[in-house]
Amino acid sequence: MHRSWWMENGPGCTVTSVTPAPDWAPEDHRYITVSGCILEYQYIEVAHSSLQIFFAVSIPLSLLSLSFYMRYLNPSKYKNCNALFKYV
Repeated sequence: MHRSWWMENGPGCTVTSVTPAPDWAPEDHRYITVSGCILEYQYIEVAHSSLQIFFAVSIPLSLLSLSFYMRYLNPSKYKNCNALFKYV
């Protein structure tokens, strides 16, 4: 079973232990109920993943466009910056 960190630690969530964990269960597993959450953990996970994908795509693209601008569209102003973008 998938255990989400957000399920237990989401905004407004209250975790209540239902029964003690059996002896054979791993130390970090327990039977719980979660109530009072402002958002369900699935929505938070989707938003978190979307934000990570956005940053993973937008940061390299912005650096690439900055490099293109400095090299080709305005080269006279940034002649000394070519060493910075040697490998781009």
